[in-house]
Amino acid sequence: MTRSPFTRRTVLASSAVLASTTALAACGGGGGGDDGGDTAEKIENPDDNINPEGMPIVEEATTISFMSRRSNASAEDWNEVAAAQKTQELTNIEVNWGLVAEEAAIERRNLQLTSGDYPEAFYRTGIPSADIAKYGEQGTFVALNDLIEQYMPNLTARLEEYPAIRTGLTFPDGNIYSLPGIYDPKTLGLRYQTKLWIRQDWLDQFGMSAPETLEEYQAYLEEVAASIDGAIPLGGQDMGALLVSLYGTFGLSNHGNDAGLIDLDADGKIRYFPASDEYRDLLTFLNGLYSKGLLQQDIYSTDAAAFTANGTEGLLGSCAVQAPAGYFGTEGENYVAMKPLVRSAGDEPVWHAVRSELSSIGNFVMTDNAEHPIEIARWMDFWFSEEGAKLFFLGVEGESYEEVDGRDELIPELLEDKTVDEALKPYVLYLGGWYPGWATGDWFRGVETSEQSTEGAKVVEPYALKEVWPAFTFSAEESQQVTTIGNDISKYAAESQAAFVTGDRSLDEWDDHIATFEQIGLAEFVTAHQTAYDRRQ
Repeated sequence: MTRSPFTRRTVLASSAVLASTTALAACGGGGGGDDGGDTAEKIENPDDNINPEGMPIVEEATTISFMSRRSNASAEDWNEVAAAQKTQELTNIEVNWGLVAEEAAIERRNLQLTSGDYPEAFYRTGIPSADIAKYGEQGTFVALNDLIEQYMPNLTARLEEYPAIRTGLTFPDGNIYSLPGIYDPKTLGLRYQTKLWIRQDWLDQFGMSAPETLEEYQAYLEEVAASIDGAIPLGGQDMGALLVSLYGTFGLSNHGNDAGLIDLDADGKIRYFPASDEYRDLLTFLNGLYSKGLLQQDIYSTDAAAFTANGTEGLLGSCAVQAPAGYFGTEGENYVAMKPLVRSAGDEPVWHAVRSELSSIGNFVMTDNAEHPIEIARWMDFWFSEEGAKLFFLGVEGESYEEVDGRDELIPELLEDKTVDEALKPYVLYLGGWYPGWATGDWFRGVETSEQSTEGAKVVEPYALKEVWPAFTFSAEESQQVTTIGNDISKYAAESQAAFVTGDRSLDEWDDHIATFEQIGLAEFVTAHQTAYDRRQ
């Protein structure tokens, strides 16, 4: 992505927007949490130092304090980054980032929350939805509804433009406790990140047309195995992207991938689709490829470095990724994106690997220790403006980017003998992902928005599903149940998937497999999601 950890969740717009909008009228959103007496007082009675709109945010310089996860891809001192320095100049706010190395950030965050010795806000630490519900209901995390309505016009504009974002942010008590990562759905490479790719030069060599059915696709993979010495017909850095690229073919994940392994059955009821007959059919197909040596034999133990090496060496016949050229260099330019495969000729192709507008919800929360809630809200809102988003992703105009033919482009000299990440490290703040903010192709310069990725997205867009869900939100009590059962279900599902695909377990045991799901608590898990789904409706 920049291979951002940002790559895993999705969104739905529903009439729940009306309820969450109404909740804005009440302080704290009218829900079950207490946003902390001192913080609520500061919100209701702004300091004279604060400008309610425009820049600077404060007349006298003010420092706000965060705990922030620092990715190894980003600068060691964020206050030395050009975008941060420019923002301080504009806002008159200095940030004590409280940087913690990514390897230790989650543990540090949890320790601070447990001890009660936590900062004004947690930034880019990936707080799980269950913890947002728990600490929100307890009042540790501040309900942001009033702050958004009164002091965050840029974010409000994004929420009005994409109502699904508000839906995905709002918890059952009517409160919004965190700020979103937003992917512009009109930026096709962000909307349709994973695509299934095939080598056009090898198709030409074999005298084959691009496959449209599973049978034709397997025939291509067999030809790769027979004709290209040392080739891996179908490979990846793990099974995830390969599965996602075939979900539509088998009628799975019919509301996108960001709600996890949950979709609707034929009767319009929630189901956990790894327990469905269609999922068994998908595993049967993959097991057939694996048993013939057409699917990478170490697919469950490989990693990103090995995947990149295989592609760079010209060994992969097919793969699922944002854009092969972004990983394999010039060798990746040989690949073209495929239309969604169908099970039988004449079937209607559909594409279910669709990202939501809401890419994340856990990367900014304000705590009841916030001494400067309005200042922080206004500072965060800046990143949802066009000016702020450009700073965040491109840096400072004239230093790291310039306008070329009406489009903002990185200065070419910066990229000499450097990757984009290396070149931008002194200038931008987005590196390493896990950010609240507004990403569009106008300023985001990752693999997803490259020319190859965009062209590949255009191939699948006509077949893409239209209604995409964000992850469901649960109350603290619901979250405890969902998390406890869900962890056991997920662990068993992953282990079983690998066993079925590799042949370590026979698919003839499917009924026993489903029975094990039921013993773990699948019915309760599905019921909790049905409740959350009904609440959204």
